[in-house]
Amino acid sequence: MKLNKHIHIITTLLALLLLNTISAQDVLTGIPDRFKQYYAGNSPEKLYVHTDKNFYLAGELLWFKIYNVDAALYQPVDLSKIAYVEILDKDNKPVMQAKIALSKGKGNGSFYLPVSINSGNYKLRAYTNWMKNLSVGYYFEKPITIVNTLKTYSTQAADTGNRYQVAFFPEGGNLVKAVTSKVAFRVTDRFGKGVHCKGVVLSANNDTMASFQTFKFGMGHFLFTPASTQPAKALITLADGNTISQTLPAVYDEGYVMQLAEEASGTITISVTGRSVPDQPVFLFAHSRQVMQVAEKQSLINGQARFVIDKNQLAEGLTNITLFNEQQQPVCERLYFKKPQQVLTVAANSNAAQYGNRKRVAISVNTRHANAQAGTAAELSLAVYRLDTLQTIDANSLPGYLWLTSELTGNIESPEYYFSAATDEIKEATDNLMLVHGWRRFNWEQVLHDNRPAFEYAPEFDGHIITCQVKHNTGNATMAPEEAWLSIPGIQLQFYNSKINKEGKVYFDVRDYYGQNEIIVQTDAVDSNFRVDVLNPFSEKYSDWQLPAFALPRATQQNLNEQSIGMQVLNTYEGSKLSRFAVPAIDTVPFYGKPFRVYMLDDYTRFTTMEEVLREYVPEVAVRRYGGQLHLKMFDFDIRDFYSTDPLILLDGVKVDNTILMNYDPLKVNKLEVVTNKYINGEFIYHGIVNFTTYHGDIQDLKLDSKAVILDYDGLQLKREFYSPVYKTEQQALSRIPDFRNLLYWSPDVRTDSKGQATVEFYTSDRKGKYVAVLQGMDDAGYAGSYYFTFDVTDK
Repeated sequence: MKLNKHIHIITTLLALLLLNTISAQDVLTGIPDRFKQYYAGNSPEKLYVHTDKNFYLAGELLWFKIYNVDAALYQPVDLSKIAYVEILDKDNKPVMQAKIALSKGKGNGSFYLPVSINSGNYKLRAYTNWMKNLSVGYYFEKPITIVNTLKTYSTQAADTGNRYQVAFFPEGGNLVKAVTSKVAFRVTDRFGKGVHCKGVVLSANNDTMASFQTFKFGMGHFLFTPASTQPAKALITLADGNTISQTLPAVYDEGYVMQLAEEASGTITISVTGRSVPDQPVFLFAHSRQVMQVAEKQSLINGQARFVIDKNQLAEGLTNITLFNEQQQPVCERLYFKKPQQVLTVAANSNAAQYGNRKRVAISVNTRHANAQAGTAAELSLAVYRLDTLQTIDANSLPGYLWLTSELTGNIESPEYYFSAATDEIKEATDNLMLVHGWRRFNWEQVLHDNRPAFEYAPEFDGHIITCQVKHNTGNATMAPEEAWLSIPGIQLQFYNSKINKEGKVYFDVRDYYGQNEIIVQTDAVDSNFRVDVLNPFSEKYSDWQLPAFALPRATQQNLNEQSIGMQVLNTYEGSKLSRFAVPAIDTVPFYGKPFRVYMLDDYTRFTTMEEVLREYVPEVAVRRYGGQLHLKMFDFDIRDFYSTDPLILLDGVKVDNTILMNYDPLKVNKLEVVTNKYINGEFIYHGIVNFTTYHGDIQDLKLDSKAVILDYDGLQLKREFYSPVYKTEQQALSRIPDFRNLLYWSPDVRTDSKGQATVEFYTSDRKGKYVAVLQGMDDAGYAGSYYFTFDVTDK
């Protein structure tokens, strides 16, 4: 009996051990599998916008270049063909909006800042329709300043109050009693800028437990071992002598602590300490940009475990490192940054360091992959502008945004600093940055429970999607419309049809629609109580990022006056040259292709009724009367008889019925195109098409059904041509037209050749000072880079 009892105990222990092994194996494979499943079929995008500068006057032009990349690979992505760009005021109200065409992940545009705009700080943001499925935290946002010198600005009382924000971040997430933790901290002013400080950590009995001071950008770290679960506090002394008292995060009696150390051997060591937790397996997962990099298991022995990871296993840039317990609960997390080598080295120089007024400047550009000798082709955007007390060098850059700013929440001060030389100082500052962003916006709860967000917005991979909502005024209609049509009147035929879904929404995939025009939306609704609302394509969700208070120091008055005069002079003398737009390359072939026959009505006898026109010289179309109305029938050459149903009738691209057409004045019609074949478009079948075009394509005097919705609608923005005067000859240089430009040059399309070389030329203005040339861009492989240099313009 005793032997059987021992056998039973051993069997039970073996079963529990096997169960634990299977469970551990399930965790090790289950979480990566769920991670892959969660991101399957999800290809998020990431936008970056390079603006020509970041300070503007009302009446100036704001120029920008858009880069669209795959958020996982950082390579140019040709998914979305439309980007939405907005300028928002401090209350998140849009003051400027534009739809920008994208091609192969790039696009460019401009805003003319109206003289009605108020002075202040504004937010420029950009996103795609596909990005609207995600949090607004993934939209591109940057601050710009606009000053209206033509409107009186009421100076508000300066806010001189010193308000600081202090936060502490234990490595891994939590402080645990009697376990040493690395604690990062950040101290910022009311504008989000880091401030220098010193401090001490005091126990509940006011005993000093640790001391610290900032290292870089208001951040630093210290080691701290909580002696009890009673909260400790930090006493912080600022550079101006003020002191701040701040309670540290709560201390737990049990839990896990992780510490990361970067070894000289090229490995990363992650030490895990568990207090008052069972010696069970813990699981370490590292992922970067939707790709799992590491999945390892270690068992706690006396509350200790150690993971050693080869840095070559980790992707470049930001890596999310998470520790799970055996119950698949995330218990510790932190970030690690591996300095990317996938960068584009951009170099440029001018043919002189100093120029006179109205002199030629030649900039030589070179692009290559980091550490490579040979050049590589790339596409860049270039801005050359004057530096003064108002306009400084923009700290934002394409590589800094892709690798850091877009991956972290909150303000990143001087992101370019972290990409400079790999010194011990920069490594420590980078690690502090990773620690203060600790548990970031990644949500494991959604991954583990496969709570994938529903995709409400489709990617616009072909054209702009105009979305409409069909509703009944009473809300209890029984016969809802099933079909809808959208027309854009004009010489270029634009007609689209679609089905209305069960939620009453209808989507029109509109292509090659530029500028502003009228759109007409119609449905097959019989009930006049149905209405159609064209939905706003711009996102109506906004981030909680607050713009800094706007203020203009008196020291900037002289520069402000000079810029204002320069802006007014340019608009007065060269205004027409600032409003030149490139003609877009669009397909002008109608959706039905080549018609069977084209009738130019001026080549025939002009009749006073449509019935006479069709009966006299359009044999393909028969006019029949039944049910008390006239109907058109198209001849089918295959069966040598007329179709039994009416054809699609269009007037300047607008669908009209027989009655409206027959009552229209034929003397206003210039051309008639006839399609005799059956036309099939998805679920729609038309037995022939007759398309009437007026002289101006503006449906002159056409009276549509009262249920039709007619409204002005902005299509894609036309590309404005950048104007820069040329002073090649002495006569041109001696022109008496003043030239006070502070933006000497802007080009969104500087392309280096296969050797990585390009040359750009422009001319200086009459304004002396220091100018900066800023280059940003990337190649087809996704290597991004930026560079700037300065030169002087004098009286010489």
